[in-house]
Amino acid sequence: MKRKAQILTLLILLNFLGASSLYAQTGKNTATDIRDKIHALNELAALEAENENFMSSTQLSQTALDLSQKYGMLEEAALANENMAVNYIGFDNPTRAVEYYEESIRLNEKIDNKEKSVALHRKLANLLSELGKYQASLEHIQAYQNLKDSITEFQQKEQIAGMEAGFAKEIEDTKSRLLAIQSEKQHTNNILLIVSLGLLLLAVTALIIAVRKHLQVKRYFLRLNEQKDRMFSLISHGLRGPIGSVKGIFDLIVEQDMDDPKELKTILNESREVVDSSFNLLENLLNWSKSQTGNLTVNPQKISISSLVKENLMLFTSSIKHKNFTIENQVNENHYAFADMEMINIVIRNILSNSVKFTRTAGKITLYTQVAKDKLLLTVSDTGVGMTKEMIEEIMEDDPIAMGYTKENYEKDRGIGLKICKDFLLKNQGRLSIESSPNQGSRFFIYLPLSA
Repeated sequence: MKRKAQILTLLILLNFLGASSLYAQTGKNTATDIRDKIHALNELAALEAENENFMSSTQLSQTALDLSQKYGMLEEAALANENMAVNYIGFDNPTRAVEYYEESIRLNEKIDNKEKSVALHRKLANLLSELGKYQASLEHIQAYQNLKDSITEFQQKEQIAGMEAGFAKEIEDTKSRLLAIQSEKQHTNNILLIVSLGLLLLAVTALIIAVRKHLQVKRYFLRLNEQKDRMFSLISHGLRGPIGSVKGIFDLIVEQDMDDPKELKTILNESREVVDSSFNLLENLLNWSKSQTGNLTVNPQKISISSLVKENLMLFTSSIKHKNFTIENQVNENHYAFADMEMINIVIRNILSNSVKFTRTAGKITLYTQVAKDKLLLTVSDTGVGMTKEMIEEIMEDDPIAMGYTKENYEKDRGIGLKICKDFLLKNQGRLSIESSPNQGSRFFIYLPLSA
């Protein structure tokens, strides 16, 4: 661990201080400290060479070599020369590598390091053989043999075993190189086969993705077509009845001479309710269409829920009086939400329209607000005809095509109006919840972000 720490320390010094600072530092240390640091440089250079960082290894080796020569440390100088030889082999410059190997051998022989000299003679003999300098290679092989014979018997057995294994491996490597030449074509064919299979796999994958996308687009357009058909059906059925009623009223007025103003006013009031219902349906269809096509922009701001409730109650004054409703407006004037004013106005208008429309004569509608954790909760409850569980599920489901109505029990614009409420609230970081049972009235819970 100490040696690793020294190597890391020297790497930091070399990166940030440079070689000149290291020279200055070594002058302040003992000979042992200097030797340890130079040896650490050599070890780090060897590691860099193993990782094929030959330029970095050369810089480290040269620094170690200069310091070794300066302080006369031959063993470290020999190791630095050996590292330089390895680097020049990495640089594909075997001629310079031979020079550094020869210098390393000379220094090791000077300090009588026979084991290192034996290994270096063998490496140099192999390198010279690769360069075609067989005579020089033979001389180093002879030197290797002579040094090997001079090593102690115990060391000789271990060294010879390793060296013979090395030579055997070199022989095998030579044979392997010959076999490699013969198998190179086969290897190339295998690579081409793998590449072909890979390209085929990519093509199949791309085809599968394309088919899936095609199916998704096809399903999308089928749903759009279904949505269009549902829209036309809703418009035709939703408007045919009201327009027919208005036509009948006007026919009655034209064909009969009505002198009684009260009777005429009654007929016109009925016509107004029919027209208001048709207009509300068209407005809801327009808002729903904008919502589904992404043509709505949310502009959140601080809004007074109390003001919006009062404004919308005023819109239904005529219907409330006509049906003799009791309205309990308990909305706190100090409660504010942070949302898009126009969208929340549409939500409140649709909820109130739903309650007014489906609450029987002399019924009751109650509105109040409260703070629920980080949300403002507006509750609208009525004593109307209520809804079944299936109706609520149809309204609350995410499918934009499901309009949420059945012709037998409630008007055709009811589902789409409540779906718009749910969608607009989601766009404003809020949500809609409904509690209702047939003939038990309904409660609508509108959750909105609180204003800061």
